[in-house]
Amino acid sequence: MKLNRNYVTPFISLIFLVVGISGMLMFFHLLDGYTEVVHEIFGLFFFICAIFHILLNWKPLKIHFKKGVFLPAALALAILSVLFIVEQQYSPKVDTIILERLAKAPIADAFRALQVDSLAAVKRLQAKGISVDAGDTLGNLWTDNETNIMEVFDLITEE
Repeated sequence: MKLNRNYVTPFISLIFLVVGISGMLMFFHLLDGYTEVVHEIFGLFFFICAIFHILLNWKPLKIHFKKGVFLPAALALAILSVLFIVEQQYSPKVDTIILERLAKAPIADAFRALQVDSLAAVKRLQAKGISVDAGDTLGNLWTDNETNIMEVFDLITEE
């Protein structure tokens, strides 16, 4: 199948709007919890469409490369990205701190913090083949049982 601007251009334009709007909603914490999944999934589609866009416009882009426009832009974006990452390392978000500490807390404390019935949560975990010992942490549960944090968290908080 040959790439066609008639398809790629509308897709990349509309996906740009969705990713941009969802990013703004996330930035201002509007509709938290709903916009993140849209932003992430459509971000992947945006990346794929951008690749198609580059392929379709390779000749004009080479002209920009020759003008030396891309190198300063790439350098600026790389520097900004590193600064954001470093800043996040030195002052992480509250939810990141809470999740890290919750993952390291003894399982009984984690159950209390999550306000769940520990007996029911342990039964749900064991029903899925996840063994729970008194000295475990949430982090141990997903690493020792070869599962992931979301599955363990969903099983624990399920009502």
